[in-house]
Amino acid sequence: MDSRLIEYFLRVAELGSINRAATDLRLSQPALSRHIALLEHQLRAKLFTRTRGGVQLTEAGTLLVERARPILRQLTSLIEQVGDRAAGQLSIGIAPSWRDTFTSNFVARMVAEYPGVRLRVHEGVSHELREVMHSGMLDLAIVPFEGSPPQGYVYTPLVREPLILVSARKEGLRPDKPVALSRLQHRKLALAGKQNVIRSTIEHSMARRNLEFKVLFELDAMHLSMELARRGIADTVTPCCAVSGNTYWEEALSWSPIRGAYMTWALCENAARSHSQAVREGQRVVLELVHEIIDSRIWRGAERLNANIAPPVVERTLGL
Repeated sequence: MDSRLIEYFLRVAELGSINRAATDLRLSQPALSRHIALLEHQLRAKLFTRTRGGVQLTEAGTLLVERARPILRQLTSLIEQVGDRAAGQLSIGIAPSWRDTFTSNFVARMVAEYPGVRLRVHEGVSHELREVMHSGMLDLAIVPFEGSPPQGYVYTPLVREPLILVSARKEGLRPDKPVALSRLQHRKLALAGKQNVIRSTIEHSMARRNLEFKVLFELDAMHLSMELARRGIADTVTPCCAVSGNTYWEEALSWSPIRGAYMTWALCENAARSHSQAVREGQRVVLELVHEIIDSRIWRGAERLNANIAPPVVERTLGL
C-alpha cells in the first residue's frame, strides 16, 4: 500500500472535505477522490460518508485515523535511514521547455563530474511535476514559483522569463517586437490543460481584459503544440526558453514575447532529502548552470532572481 494514500486520507479526515483537502495538497479534486477510492478498495472498507458539508468518518475510518499516525511516523524514520544509504541517488524533475536550454547540459555535467551519482530525470509539464514532487518521488524539481510551498519543501527563485506567442513562420512574429495580449484573441490556440500555470495565466489575464479566449486543442505536450504551430494549425504559448538557442525552432517558427506576460521559475527541494550529498551537489550544479546560461545571453529575456546563484567554481566535493 502506498503511504501517500494514508497521508491523503488523514488530510481529508482532518479537514472534513475532499475539496478543501485537494486544495491544501495541491491536487485536483477528482485525483484526490480517486486516491481515496483506491484506499477504500485496498482496505475493502468504506472510510467516509458524504454529507452536504463535506465528509464524515465511518467506524472503519475512525479506526484508521487512530492507528495510522504511529505507523506513518515509523515509516518516515525508516525512509530517512534508507535515504542515508541512498545518498548517491538524485531524482530531478524538469519541464520540457527547459530541454534544449538546460536539461541536456545539466545531465552532461552531472555525468561528467559525478559518475557515481545515480541520476534520474523526470520530464513533465508543470502541474504534473508539482504533484510528483509533492508525493515525495523527486529530490529536486524546476517548477513555476509558489509563494507558499507545502510543508517539507523549499523553493528557491531562479529566473523570470517572458511568455511568448509561437506561430507559423509566415505570420512574421519577431523576437524584438513584443505583441499585446489582445493578439491572442480569436486565434486558434493549442495549450495545456487548465491546471497548467501558462494556461491559467493566459486565460485569467484575457478574462480580466474581457478578451475572448479560444483553445482549439488541449495538449500536455509542448513540442507537439509547437509542431502544430509550425504547420499553421494552431498557435501556442510557451516560456521563451523553449525556443532560445534552438536553431531548428528559431528557423521553423515565428514568435514574439507577449507584453506583460512572464513565467517565474524556482528550484523546489524536498527537505527530507537535503541531507544527501548527491542532492546538495545537484542543487549546486543547477544554480551554477542557470547562472552560466543567463550570462551567455542565449536565454532571451531571462532575469536572474536569486542573488545566491553563485559563479562557477572549480572545486568538487562529491567523491562517489
